Amino acid sequence: MVGIHYLSVGDIDLGKINRWQATKASSITPISFPGQDSNKTQGVDTLGIIAYINIGGRIVGTFETLQNAIYDIRTILDGAQTTSSVLRSPFINSKLGASSTRIQGHIGVNTSTSANKLVDSNANFSIWGITTSDKVKDLTTGTVYTISSVDSDTQLTLSGDPFTSTGMPYAVTATMNVKVLSFDVVWGLPGLNYVDYTMSVMQVL
Repeated sequence: MVGIHYLSVGDIDLGKINRWQATKASSITPISFPGQDSNKTQGVDTLGIIAYINIGGRIVGTFETLQNAIYDIRTILDGAQTTSSVLRSPFINSKLGASSTRIQGHIGVNTSTSANKLVDSNANFSIWGITTSDKVKDLTTGTVYTISSVDSDTQLTLSGDPFTSTGMPYAVTATMNVKVLSFDVVWGLPGLNYVDYTMSVMQVL
């Protein structure tokens, strides 16, 4: 089976996740980050402690592909970040804003087949806040598909047709708006065909 962990920031694929650590205090005060940003980060508790998510993973590819991914993430980090970036991962499990809408990723198997559909009778896609901006990864082949529509709690329409038999494993991402706090990489030597990274982000309401 292809690695089940899928992460992307914007359109930047960050490959396989091997660590997801969420730190959040019981009482969070939304603040501007930076000050000119109209959005609020769900970021500081009453003691001034930052709530954040630490992510560790590995990007595999050619030397140039890895350089481009690193450059793209550091461009986000080094910029003013007056707008948020979209983080997509099956490991997201959070509330969104004052409405407390649930957002949650999922890993499972399909329970029936239909053309360009993901059907899972055990899922709750609508309740989890899965949207048309989210992605589905076929865990057999590793191919990622875009969700075209959320048809019901148990059915999604996809940009392709990966699920031709029942019991095929998949991961569906949830989408969270974030500010990137840090991004560090360690090159895999001597082959230079992968980098291990650590990244910290804060959720934006």
